[in-house]
Amino acid sequence: MNSKSTKPLWSSAGVLSLCFLITGCVGQRIAWSPDGAQAAIFAGDGLRLCGPDGALSEVVLPGEGIAQWFPDSHRLAVLSELGGQSWKEVDKILSAEERKRVVEAARILLEQLKAGHNVSDGLKALTGFGEYEGKAAVAYLAQSDEAKSLPETAREELHPNDAAVIRVQVGAVENGKLVLGSTVVTTLRKILDIRVSPTEMAISLTMEGDREDSADLLVAPVDGSGPPQLVSRNTAVYSDWSTDGHSLVYLAAAKSYGAAKGPPADDPISLGSLSRRAVLNAANKIEIQEKAEDLAGMLFETLNKVRCLSGGRIVFAAAEVHLPCTALDMPQQPQLYVLDPERQKAVIPLIPRGVQERLPSKPCFYEVSPDGNRIAILGEQGAVAIFTPATGDLKTVVSPGNGDAISAPAWRSATELCFISSTEGQAQQVAMWKDGKARVLSASWPAAARKGFLDK
Repeated sequence: MNSKSTKPLWSSAGVLSLCFLITGCVGQRIAWSPDGAQAAIFAGDGLRLCGPDGALSEVVLPGEGIAQWFPDSHRLAVLSELGGQSWKEVDKILSAEERKRVVEAARILLEQLKAGHNVSDGLKALTGFGEYEGKAAVAYLAQSDEAKSLPETAREELHPNDAAVIRVQVGAVENGKLVLGSTVVTTLRKILDIRVSPTEMAISLTMEGDREDSADLLVAPVDGSGPPQLVSRNTAVYSDWSTDGHSLVYLAAAKSYGAAKGPPADDPISLGSLSRRAVLNAANKIEIQEKAEDLAGMLFETLNKVRCLSGGRIVFAAAEVHLPCTALDMPQQPQLYVLDPERQKAVIPLIPRGVQERLPSKPCFYEVSPDGNRIAILGEQGAVAIFTPATGDLKTVVSPGNGDAISAPAWRSATELCFISSTEGQAQQVAMWKDGKARVLSASWPAAARKGFLDK
Protein backbone atom coordinates (compact mmCIF):
# COMPACT_ATOMS: atom_id res chain seq x y z
CA MET A 1 0.00 0.00 0.00
CA ASN A 2 1.43 3.35 -0.99
CA SER A 3 1.05 5.77 1.94
CA LYS A 4 1.67 8.79 -0.27
CA SER A 5 -1.51 8.17 -2.21
CA THR A 6 -3.73 6.48 0.38
CA LYS A 7 -2.76 8.06 3.70
CA PRO A 8 -5.99 9.02 5.50
CA LEU A 9 -6.37 12.08 7.68
CA TRP A 10 -5.98 10.04 10.84
CA SER A 11 -2.71 8.32 9.84
CA SER A 12 -0.17 7.82 12.60
CA ALA A 13 2.77 9.45 10.82
CA GLY A 14 1.27 12.90 11.29
CA VAL A 15 0.20 12.52 14.90
CA LEU A 16 2.38 9.97 16.71
CA SER A 17 4.95 12.64 17.55
CA LEU A 18 2.16 14.58 19.27
CA CYS A 19 1.37 11.85 21.73
CA PHE A 20 4.70 11.84 23.57
CA LEU A 21 3.64 13.23 26.94
CA ILE A 22 7.03 14.37 28.08
CA THR A 23 7.34 16.65 25.05
CA GLY A 24 3.91 18.18 25.60
CA CYS A 25 0.89 16.88 23.69
CA VAL A 26 -2.63 15.53 23.85
CA GLY A 27 -2.54 12.98 26.61
CA GLN A 28 -4.14 12.11 29.92
CA ARG A 29 -3.04 15.07 32.05
CA ILE A 30 -6.14 14.70 34.23
CA ALA A 31 -6.73 11.45 36.15
CA TRP A 32 -9.50 11.04 38.75
CA SER A 33 -9.07 8.56 41.58
CA PRO A 34 -11.45 5.58 41.32
CA ASP A 35 -13.43 6.81 44.32
CA GLY A 36 -13.81 10.25 42.70
CA ALA A 37 -12.39 12.07 45.72
CA GLN A 38 -9.60 13.87 43.89
CA ALA A 39 -7.85 14.25 40.57
CA ALA A 40 -4.15 14.19 39.80
CA ILE A 41 -3.54 16.97 37.28
CA PHE A 42 -0.27 17.78 35.53
CA ALA A 43 -0.89 21.53 35.35
CA GLY A 44 1.42 24.17 33.94
CA ASP A 45 3.82 24.04 36.88
CA GLY A 46 3.71 20.37 37.78
CA LEU A 47 1.53 17.73 39.40
CA ARG A 48 -1.26 19.05 41.62
CA LEU A 49 -4.22 17.43 43.33
CA CYS A 50 -7.69 18.78 42.65
CA GLY A 51 -10.96 18.29 44.53
CA PRO A 52 -14.44 18.01 42.96
CA ASP A 53 -14.94 21.72 43.70
CA GLY A 54 -11.83 22.66 41.70
CA ALA A 55 -9.69 23.49 44.73
CA LEU A 56 -6.02 22.88 43.89
CA SER A 57 -3.25 21.68 46.16
CA GLU A 58 0.26 23.04 46.03
CA VAL A 59 2.61 21.44 43.48
CA VAL A 60 3.34 17.93 44.71
CA LEU A 61 5.81 17.15 41.91
CA PRO A 62 7.29 19.70 39.49
CA GLY A 63 7.57 19.18 35.73
CA GLU A 64 5.52 17.29 33.14
CA GLY A 65 4.45 13.68 33.10
CA ILE A 66 1.67 11.15 33.50
CA ALA A 67 -0.14 10.00 36.63
CA GLN A 68 -2.24 6.85 37.03
CA TRP A 69 -4.14 5.91 40.18
CA PHE A 70 -4.03 2.52 41.83
CA PRO A 71 -7.43 0.90 42.47
CA ASP A 72 -7.07 1.80 46.17
CA SER A 73 -7.44 5.55 45.30
CA HIS A 74 -4.50 6.22 47.62
CA ARG A 75 -1.42 5.45 45.56
CA LEU A 76 -0.24 6.86 42.25
CA ALA A 77 2.11 5.64 39.54
CA VAL A 78 3.88 8.79 38.36
CA LEU A 79 5.99 9.26 35.24
CA SER A 80 8.32 12.26 35.32
CA GLU A 81 11.59 13.58 33.98
CA LEU A 82 14.73 13.87 36.10
CA GLY A 83 16.81 16.57 34.39
CA GLY A 84 20.04 18.43 35.01
CA GLN A 85 22.07 15.26 35.36
CA SER A 86 25.79 14.70 34.77
CA TRP A 87 27.12 11.59 33.07
CA LYS A 88 28.37 10.31 36.43
CA GLU A 89 24.86 10.52 37.86
CA VAL A 90 23.18 8.98 34.82
CA ASP A 91 25.72 6.16 34.51
CA LYS A 92 24.77 4.87 37.97
CA ILE A 93 21.22 4.06 36.92
CA LEU A 94 21.62 2.83 33.33
CA SER A 95 21.56 -0.79 32.24
CA ALA A 96 24.62 -2.18 30.46
CA GLU A 97 22.71 -2.08 27.15
CA GLU A 98 21.69 1.57 27.58
CA ARG A 99 25.24 2.56 28.53
CA LYS A 100 26.60 0.83 25.42
CA ARG A 101 24.17 2.77 23.22
CA VAL A 102 25.16 6.10 24.83
CA VAL A 103 28.85 5.40 24.26
CA GLU A 104 28.15 4.56 20.62
CA ALA A 105 26.10 7.76 20.21
CA ALA A 106 28.94 9.75 21.79
CA ARG A 107 31.42 8.27 19.30
CA ILE A 108 29.25 9.36 16.36
CA LEU A 109 28.78 12.81 17.88
CA LEU A 110 32.53 13.17 18.40
CA GLU A 111 33.20 12.44 14.73
CA GLN A 112 30.62 15.03 13.75
CA LEU A 113 32.24 17.67 15.95
CA LYS A 114 35.69 16.85 14.58
CA ALA A 115 34.26 17.39 11.09
CA GLY A 116 33.29 20.92 12.06
CA HIS A 117 29.61 20.48 12.84
CA ASN A 118 28.06 22.03 15.94
CA VAL A 119 26.38 19.93 18.63
CA SER A 120 22.87 20.56 17.30
CA ASP A 121 23.76 19.33 13.82
CA GLY A 122 25.83 16.51 15.25
CA LEU A 123 22.85 15.19 17.19
CA LYS A 124 20.87 15.00 13.96
CA ALA A 125 23.33 12.38 12.77
CA LEU A 126 22.34 10.02 15.59
CA THR A 127 19.98 7.96 13.46
CA GLY A 128 18.15 5.38 15.54
CA PHE A 129 18.94 7.06 18.86
CA GLY A 130 16.34 8.80 21.00
CA GLU A 131 16.34 12.36 22.30
CA TYR A 132 17.38 11.37 25.83
CA GLU A 133 20.14 9.13 24.53
CA GLY A 134 21.47 12.16 22.63
CA LYS A 135 21.47 14.29 25.79
CA ALA A 136 23.30 11.55 27.66
CA ALA A 137 25.86 11.30 24.83
CA VAL A 138 26.60 15.03 25.17
CA ALA A 139 27.10 14.65 28.94
CA TYR A 140 29.34 11.62 28.38
CA LEU A 141 31.44 13.42 25.81
CA ALA A 142 31.75 16.55 27.97
CA GLN A 143 33.64 14.66 30.67
CA SER A 144 35.65 12.39 28.38
CA ASP A 145 39.32 12.68 27.44
CA GLU A 146 38.31 12.64 23.76
CA ALA A 147 36.67 16.05 24.16
CA LYS A 148 40.06 17.61 24.88
CA SER A 149 41.02 17.19 21.22
CA LEU A 150 38.08 19.29 20.04
CA PRO A 151 38.24 23.03 19.25
CA GLU A 152 37.34 25.30 22.15
CA THR A 153 34.09 26.39 20.48
CA ALA A 154 32.93 22.76 20.30
CA ARG A 155 33.93 22.04 23.91
CA GLU A 156 31.90 25.04 25.08
CA GLU A 157 28.79 23.49 23.55
CA LEU A 158 29.19 20.27 25.52
CA HIS A 159 27.22 21.05 28.65
CA PRO A 160 28.06 18.38 31.24
CA ASN A 161 24.83 18.62 33.25
CA ASP A 162 22.16 18.54 30.54
CA ALA A 163 21.41 14.82 30.63
CA ALA A 164 17.94 13.64 31.67
CA VAL A 165 16.21 10.35 32.35
CA ILE A 166 12.59 9.25 32.48
CA ARG A 167 11.43 7.44 35.58
CA VAL A 168 8.25 5.88 36.89
CA GLN A 169 7.74 5.87 40.65
CA VAL A 170 5.01 4.79 43.01
CA GLY A 171 3.81 7.37 45.50
CA ALA A 172 1.14 7.65 48.16
CA VAL A 173 -1.07 10.69 48.73
CA GLU A 174 -0.93 11.71 52.39
CA ASN A 175 -2.49 14.93 53.71
CA GLY A 176 -2.43 16.60 50.32
CA LYS A 177 1.19 15.66 49.60
CA LEU A 178 2.75 12.98 47.42
CA VAL A 179 5.19 10.73 49.24
CA LEU A 180 7.28 8.91 46.64
CA GLY A 181 8.33 5.33 47.25
CA SER A 182 9.68 2.60 44.97
CA THR A 183 11.13 3.36 41.55
CA VAL A 184 9.60 1.07 38.93
CA VAL A 185 11.92 2.00 36.05
CA THR A 186 14.52 4.57 35.06
CA THR A 187 15.29 4.82 31.37
CA LEU A 188 16.53 6.95 28.48
CA ARG A 189 13.53 5.89 26.39
CA LYS A 190 10.41 8.05 26.23
CA ILE A 191 7.47 6.42 27.97
CA LEU A 192 4.22 7.14 26.17
CA ASP A 193 1.68 5.56 28.50
CA ILE A 194 1.46 3.70 31.80
CA ARG A 195 -1.32 1.51 33.23
CA VAL A 196 -1.58 -0.01 36.70
CA SER A 197 -2.76 -3.62 36.90
CA PRO A 198 -6.01 -4.19 38.85
CA THR A 199 -3.96 -6.59 40.99
CA GLU A 200 -1.78 -3.57 41.96
CA MET A 201 1.30 -5.76 41.48
CA ALA A 202 2.54 -4.60 38.05
CA ILE A 203 2.58 -1.64 35.69
CA SER A 204 2.50 -1.74 31.90
CA LEU A 205 4.73 0.70 30.03
CA THR A 206 4.47 1.76 26.40
CA MET A 207 7.92 2.99 25.38
CA GLU A 208 9.39 4.39 22.18
CA GLY A 209 10.84 1.59 20.09
CA ASP A 210 14.08 1.21 18.16
CA ARG A 211 12.49 2.55 15.00
CA GLU A 212 11.17 6.06 14.46
CA ASP A 213 7.46 6.34 15.28
CA SER A 214 7.32 2.86 16.80
CA ALA A 215 6.35 1.74 20.29
CA ASP A 216 7.01 -1.31 22.45
CA LEU A 217 4.89 -2.69 25.31
CA LEU A 218 6.62 -3.80 28.51
CA VAL A 219 5.57 -4.82 32.01
CA ALA A 220 7.39 -4.19 35.30
CA PRO A 221 6.81 -5.11 38.96
CA VAL A 222 5.43 -2.27 41.06
CA ASP A 223 8.11 -2.64 43.73
CA GLY A 224 10.97 -2.22 41.25
CA SER A 225 12.33 -5.66 42.12
CA GLY A 226 13.15 -6.45 38.50
CA PRO A 227 13.66 -4.74 35.13
CA PRO A 228 10.77 -4.25 32.70
CA GLN A 229 10.13 -7.25 30.47
CA LEU A 230 9.10 -7.02 26.83
CA VAL A 231 5.52 -8.06 26.02
CA SER A 232 5.41 -7.04 22.35
CA ARG A 233 7.22 -4.84 19.86
CA ASN A 234 5.52 -2.49 17.39
CA THR A 235 2.36 -1.90 19.38
CA ALA A 236 -0.14 0.93 19.52
CA VAL A 237 0.38 3.43 22.33
CA TYR A 238 -2.72 2.73 24.42
CA SER A 239 -3.14 -0.83 25.71
CA ASP A 240 -5.11 -2.05 28.75
CA TRP A 241 -5.17 -4.71 31.44
CA SER A 242 -7.80 -7.42 31.47
CA THR A 243 -10.22 -6.88 34.35
CA ASP A 244 -8.62 -9.71 36.34
CA GLY A 245 -5.28 -7.90 36.05
CA HIS A 246 -3.31 -10.84 34.68
CA SER A 247 -3.26 -10.17 30.92
CA LEU A 248 -2.52 -7.24 28.65
CA VAL A 249 -4.69 -6.51 25.62
CA TYR A 250 -3.12 -4.42 22.87
CA LEU A 251 -2.92 -3.68 19.16
CA ALA A 252 0.24 -4.83 17.39
CA ALA A 253 1.61 -4.52 13.87
CA ALA A 254 1.56 -7.63 11.72
CA LYS A 255 4.14 -10.26 12.60
CA SER A 256 5.08 -10.62 8.95
CA TYR A 257 7.19 -7.48 9.25
CA GLY A 258 9.37 -9.11 11.90
CA ALA A 259 9.79 -8.28 15.58
CA ALA A 260 12.62 -5.84 15.02
CA LYS A 261 11.48 -4.17 11.82
CA GLY A 262 7.77 -3.49 12.24
CA PRO A 263 5.85 -1.70 9.47
CA PRO A 264 7.89 0.20 6.87
CA ALA A 265 8.88 3.70 8.01
CA ASP A 266 7.29 5.35 4.97
CA ASP A 267 4.00 3.48 5.33
CA PRO A 268 2.14 4.23 8.57
CA ILE A 269 -0.76 1.98 7.57
CA SER A 270 -0.17 -1.74 7.94
CA LEU A 271 -1.93 -4.91 8.94
CA GLY A 272 -2.20 -5.62 12.64
CA SER A 273 -4.04 -7.57 15.26
CA LEU A 274 -5.87 -7.16 18.54
CA SER A 275 -3.88 -9.43 20.84
CA ARG A 276 -4.07 -10.69 24.41
CA ARG A 277 -1.14 -12.02 26.39
CA ALA A 278 -0.97 -13.26 29.97
CA VAL A 279 1.85 -11.50 31.85
CA LEU A 280 1.14 -12.31 35.53
CA ASN A 281 0.83 -15.80 37.00
CA ALA A 282 -1.50 -16.95 39.80
CA ALA A 283 0.96 -15.61 42.38
CA ASN A 284 0.87 -12.16 40.70
CA LYS A 285 4.49 -12.49 39.59
CA ILE A 286 5.56 -11.56 36.08
CA GLU A 287 5.46 -14.61 33.84
CA ILE A 288 4.86 -13.77 30.20
CA GLN A 289 2.86 -16.25 28.15
CA GLU A 290 4.96 -17.81 25.40
CA LYS A 291 2.63 -16.75 22.59
CA ALA A 292 0.07 -14.00 22.40
CA GLU A 293 -3.52 -14.84 21.47
CA ASP A 294 -4.63 -12.95 18.35
CA LEU A 295 -8.29 -11.98 18.75
CA ALA A 296 -9.01 -9.92 15.61
CA GLY A 297 -7.27 -8.55 12.54
CA MET A 298 -7.35 -4.92 11.35
CA LEU A 299 -5.38 -2.08 9.84
CA PHE A 300 -2.82 -1.11 12.47
CA GLU A 301 -2.73 2.44 13.81
CA THR A 302 -0.34 3.62 16.51
CA LEU A 303 -2.96 5.76 18.27
CA ASN A 304 -5.80 3.22 18.26
CA LYS A 305 -6.75 2.59 21.87
CA VAL A 306 -7.91 -0.55 23.68
CA ARG A 307 -10.11 -0.60 26.79
CA CYS A 308 -11.21 -3.71 28.70
CA LEU A 309 -14.68 -3.71 30.24
CA SER A 310 -16.38 -5.83 32.87
CA GLY A 311 -17.43 -9.29 31.80
CA GLY A 312 -14.49 -9.67 29.42
CA ARG A 313 -15.66 -7.26 26.72
CA ILE A 314 -12.98 -5.35 24.79
CA VAL A 315 -13.51 -1.99 23.09
CA PHE A 316 -10.98 -0.90 20.47
CA ALA A 317 -10.64 1.60 17.63
CA ALA A 318 -9.84 0.57 14.08
CA ALA A 319 -10.48 1.65 10.51
CA GLU A 320 -13.42 0.05 8.75
CA VAL A 321 -11.87 -0.90 5.41
CA HIS A 322 -12.77 -3.39 2.72
CA LEU A 323 -9.76 -4.31 0.59
CA PRO A 324 -8.99 -3.78 -2.18
CA CYS A 325 -10.01 -0.12 -2.25
CA THR A 326 -8.95 3.18 -3.77
CA ALA A 327 -7.68 6.24 -1.92
CA LEU A 328 -11.17 7.74 -2.06
CA ASP A 329 -12.56 4.66 -0.31
CA MET A 330 -10.23 5.00 2.69
CA PRO A 331 -12.10 6.07 5.86
CA GLN A 332 -11.37 9.48 7.34
CA GLN A 333 -11.87 8.41 10.96
CA PRO A 334 -11.80 5.14 12.90
CA GLN A 335 -14.78 3.13 14.10
CA LEU A 336 -15.15 1.74 17.63
CA TYR A 337 -15.72 -1.98 17.96
CA VAL A 338 -16.57 -4.33 20.81
CA LEU A 339 -15.43 -7.93 21.10
CA ASP A 340 -16.44 -10.49 23.73
CA PRO A 341 -13.92 -13.26 23.04
CA GLU A 342 -15.25 -15.63 25.71
CA ARG A 343 -18.85 -15.56 24.50
CA GLN A 344 -18.79 -14.74 20.80
CA LYS A 345 -16.16 -14.45 18.11
CA ALA A 346 -17.80 -11.68 16.09
CA VAL A 347 -16.46 -8.12 16.11
CA ILE A 348 -19.39 -5.71 16.47
CA PRO A 349 -19.29 -2.04 15.39
CA LEU A 350 -20.42 0.26 18.21
CA ILE A 351 -21.21 3.47 16.37
CA PRO A 352 -24.04 3.48 13.79
CA ARG A 353 -23.05 4.99 10.45
CA GLY A 354 -25.45 7.91 10.84
CA VAL A 355 -24.04 8.72 14.26
CA GLN A 356 -20.46 8.32 13.07
CA GLU A 357 -21.00 11.11 10.59
CA ARG A 358 -21.86 13.43 13.51
CA LEU A 359 -18.78 12.59 15.58
CA PRO A 360 -16.20 15.33 16.27
CA SER A 361 -13.82 15.74 13.35
CA LYS A 362 -10.74 13.48 13.52
CA PRO A 363 -11.65 11.66 16.75
CA CYS A 364 -8.32 10.26 17.95
CA PHE A 365 -8.92 9.85 21.68
CA TYR A 366 -11.74 8.24 23.60
CA GLU A 367 -12.34 7.04 27.14
CA VAL A 368 -14.98 4.64 28.44
CA SER A 369 -16.92 5.51 31.60
CA PRO A 370 -16.23 3.38 34.72
CA ASP A 371 -19.45 1.40 34.25
CA GLY A 372 -18.74 0.83 30.54
CA ASN A 373 -22.01 2.44 29.43
CA ARG A 374 -20.73 5.69 27.89
CA ILE A 375 -17.80 6.73 25.75
CA ALA A 376 -16.27 10.22 25.78
CA ILE A 377 -14.71 11.19 22.45
CA LEU A 378 -12.25 14.05 21.87
CA GLY A 379 -12.04 15.62 18.42
CA GLU A 380 -10.36 18.53 16.67
CA GLN A 381 -10.25 21.99 18.28
CA GLY A 382 -11.21 20.65 21.69
CA ALA A 383 -14.58 19.22 20.63
CA VAL A 384 -15.98 16.67 23.11
CA ALA A 385 -18.94 14.32 22.64
CA ILE A 386 -20.46 11.50 24.71
CA PHE A 387 -21.78 8.40 22.96
CA THR A 388 -24.09 5.86 24.62
CA PRO A 389 -23.81 2.52 22.75
CA ALA A 390 -27.01 1.03 24.23
CA THR A 391 -29.20 3.79 22.81
CA GLY A 392 -27.07 5.20 19.99
CA ASP A 393 -27.39 8.65 21.57
CA LEU A 394 -24.63 11.19 20.85
CA LYS A 395 -24.42 14.31 23.01
CA THR A 396 -22.19 17.26 22.17
CA VAL A 397 -20.49 18.44 25.34
CA VAL A 398 -18.12 20.97 23.76
CA SER A 399 -18.27 22.32 20.22
CA PRO A 400 -15.01 23.05 18.34
CA GLY A 401 -13.37 26.07 19.96
CA ASN A 402 -10.02 27.84 20.37
CA GLY A 403 -7.71 25.04 19.31
CA ASP A 404 -6.84 21.48 20.16
CA ALA A 405 -7.06 20.53 23.83
CA ILE A 406 -3.92 19.10 25.41
CA SER A 407 -5.68 16.57 27.62
CA ALA A 408 -8.18 13.87 26.79
CA PRO A 409 -11.43 13.80 28.80
CA ALA A 410 -11.39 11.93 32.12
CA TRP A 411 -14.36 10.32 33.88
CA ARG A 412 -14.81 11.13 37.57
CA SER A 413 -17.73 8.71 37.85
CA ALA A 414 -20.15 6.89 35.56
CA THR A 415 -22.10 10.14 35.06
CA GLU A 416 -19.47 12.90 35.48
CA LEU A 417 -16.94 13.81 32.80
CA CYS A 418 -13.99 16.18 33.31
CA PHE A 419 -12.62 17.89 30.19
CA ILE A 420 -10.91 20.97 28.78
CA SER A 421 -13.48 23.55 27.72
CA SER A 422 -12.31 25.34 24.59
CA THR A 423 -15.18 27.76 23.89
CA GLU A 424 -14.59 30.15 21.00
CA GLY A 425 -13.37 33.56 22.19
CA GLN A 426 -12.90 32.50 25.83
CA ALA A 427 -9.98 31.23 27.88
CA GLN A 428 -9.67 27.47 28.15
CA GLN A 429 -10.95 25.98 31.40
CA VAL A 430 -11.11 22.63 33.15
CA ALA A 431 -14.80 21.79 33.49
CA MET A 432 -17.06 19.03 34.81
CA TRP A 433 -20.12 17.77 32.90
CA LYS A 434 -23.09 15.99 34.47
CA ASP A 435 -26.69 15.53 33.28
CA GLY A 436 -26.21 17.88 30.35
CA LYS A 437 -24.74 20.71 32.39
CA ALA A 438 -21.11 21.81 32.77
CA ARG A 439 -19.44 23.76 35.57
CA VAL A 440 -15.97 25.32 35.51
CA LEU A 441 -13.40 24.02 38.01
CA SER A 442 -10.40 26.18 37.09
CA ALA A 443 -11.83 29.73 37.25
CA SER A 444 -9.68 30.67 40.25
CA TRP A 445 -6.57 28.65 39.48
CA PRO A 446 -3.28 30.56 39.84
CA ALA A 447 -1.44 31.77 36.74
CA ALA A 448 1.42 29.30 37.31
CA ALA A 449 -0.98 26.35 37.12
CA ARG A 450 -2.63 27.68 33.96
CA LYS A 451 0.49 28.67 32.02
CA GLY A 452 1.38 26.16 29.33
CA PHE A 453 -1.68 24.10 30.23
CA LEU A 454 -4.80 26.22 29.81
CA ASP A 455 -3.07 29.45 28.77
CA LYS A 456 -0.96 28.64 25.69
